[in-house]
Amino acid sequence: MKKQTSKQTSYEKKRSRMRRIVGILAAILALLMVGGVILSALPIFAVTKADVDALKKQANDAAAKKKELKKELDGIASDISALDKQIRLLDGQIEAQEEEIEVQNELLEQLTIMIGEKTIELEESEAEQARQYANMKDRVRYMAEHNNTSYLNILLSSDSFSDFLNRLEIIHQISVRDEKLFEQLKAIRDRVAFEKADLEQTKADAEETRAEMEANMKELEAQRAEKVKRLEEAKNAKSAANKAYNDMIEREEKLLDEYKKAAAKLAAQSTYVGGTFMWPLPASNNVVTCKYGMRNHPVTGKYKLHSGVDLRAATGTKVYAANSGTVTTSAYSSAWGNYIIISHGGGVTTLYAHLSKRLVSKGDKVTQGKVIAYSGSTGYSTAPHLHFEIAKNGVTYDPLTEFKGFSYTFK
Repeated sequence: MKKQTSKQTSYEKKRSRMRRIVGILAAILALLMVGGVILSALPIFAVTKADVDALKKQANDAAAKKKELKKELDGIASDISALDKQIRLLDGQIEAQEEEIEVQNELLEQLTIMIGEKTIELEESEAEQARQYANMKDRVRYMAEHNNTSYLNILLSSDSFSDFLNRLEIIHQISVRDEKLFEQLKAIRDRVAFEKADLEQTKADAEETRAEMEANMKELEAQRAEKVKRLEEAKNAKSAANKAYNDMIEREEKLLDEYKKAAAKLAAQSTYVGGTFMWPLPASNNVVTCKYGMRNHPVTGKYKLHSGVDLRAATGTKVYAANSGTVTTSAYSSAWGNYIIISHGGGVTTLYAHLSKRLVSKGDKVTQGKVIAYSGSTGYSTAPHLHFEIAKNGVTYDPLTEFKGFSYTFK
């Protein structure tokens, strides 16, 4: 009886163990099935390289379009500058023409006065000539009335030869005097008439010149009005082009931000390399010129997030990889200039922008401290510096929190 009970207990233990094994196997099978579902779902929800490349292409297309708009904007700005200069020159010409017309009017006033004076002088000389002519006629009339119709009768009526000679001398003197007087009067009349005619011609020429000046000034004013109209049109065109340009800047920056996030998500599918970050510049370049956070952009003037820190660095300063990883981007954009993005795995990325020269290419493996570029002032930059970012799954944060043991200053 005791032996039978022992066998029964052993059998029950075996059955219990089998049930546990079957339970464990069932659980493992269930996990494998669930795992299979998860693995099959990964290609649907995970970011692929094709997605990242597509976003990069869109950002590049936006940058190319923005470059065209910038060229158009520069052309309009050149037109505005040229029109401004032309309007200033026309203003100068109009001012000079007004001064010249004013002088010409003064000249015409003087000529009118002088012509009036010459007219009076001519009238006086003609009156004197007429008076002398009247005197001569009176003498002739007197001689006729007294039967002395000729100088010959006066001579023949002489009482003696001596009287004859005296009378002959008197007649000669009267004749010479009359002849000289008439010659003088004629010369005066002719001179005054010439001077008057010359002044009238000068006045006519001056009036013609003034008319030409006034016509020229009207033409200058018409040209200025046309230039002002074109300037207004150019300014309106510049305003429209500037809006389109700024809209494209925002689009490019949005696409670049989406690209960074997509690249970070792709990087998240790998394991973080680990370790701490090193300062991306030589230790002596420890001046932070702009912190992480909201600010007015120095180029566009827009209030937005400054997604990294700006570190003072003269053009040509060595830029180091802050940690080991793979270069996901080594390219140029209008906003960042020459820039590099390194994936450190686990969704962690670093960005280095405004570089003067890039020394690594997409796909390169880099180790921490490797010289990957030289600093500069390319893209939207007002002075040589390094723009440095750290992001986790595409979301940036203050990179200075990673350098608590490093001594840096703000200026």
